Amino acid sequence: MSRTKFTMTGENAKSIREVAGDLRREIKAELVSEICREMNGAEVIVLLFEKYYLRNGSYAGLTVMLTECGDEKTADVVGFGGGGGMVNWSFGANADFAKQANIILQKYGFSVE
Repeated sequence: MSRTKFTMTGENAKSIREVAGDLRREIKAELVSEICREMNGAEVIVLLFEKYYLRNGSYAGLTVMLTECGDEKTADVVGFGGGGGMVNWSFGANADFAKQANIILQKYGFSVE
């Protein structure tokens, strides 16, 4: 499993809805589900992706949770699965998958917490 937490502040930054749209377009994988909620003045978007990796013959999953409360935005990226064979080796599939989202988020001003 690969997990990274990002933060971004500032009034001029993109909204998490815009960032979610960019993630949907730029991540080369199937969007399995998208969940949007507003709670106590905060907006939360959860994106779930799935991708097949030929090198180990299995699927890896990616979850991106975007949260916006006022000027503060956070993103949690979790890559998981991707293991195959009797010893369930992923050969870095879940980390590679998470790296796609990490690069996109950093491009929009998110920094690793």
